[in-house]
Amino acid sequence: MSRGAVAPLALVAVGVGAVLVAASTGRPVWAAALGAGLAFAYWGLEVLAWRRAQDVSFNGALAVALGGMALRLAAVLGVLIVVGLVQRTAFATVALSFLAAFTVYVGLRLFSYPSSGGAERRQVRLP
Repeated sequence: MSRGAVAPLALVAVGVGAVLVAASTGRPVWAAALGAGLAFAYWGLEVLAWRRAQDVSFNGALAVALGGMALRLAAVLGVLIVVGLVQRTAFATVALSFLAAFTVYVGLRLFSYPSSGGAERRQVRLP
């Protein structure tokens, strides 16, 4: 299995787990799916930003990375705010399922892409 396929598969598994927990505790299942889906969307936007950043100069890559970060944050907060305003009782379910999926995702990123430590080091030339 490729390294790039681990995160989406883990996010889908966490989403299924969140839906099962929500169903067994009497919480809105759609809210659990939405929260896990937010983490999946976060992953997708991050992958898109990284792929776009590879094709441009250093300054362009920095701008794409910062713009992607702002877009991911705005997307997640926007959905959470809308759910909080429209369906206040489901807000906690959305937030907790997002937090669970996001925690798994960040943990996977740390173990999938460790720092280079003593491994191969490259010298970067700035323009």
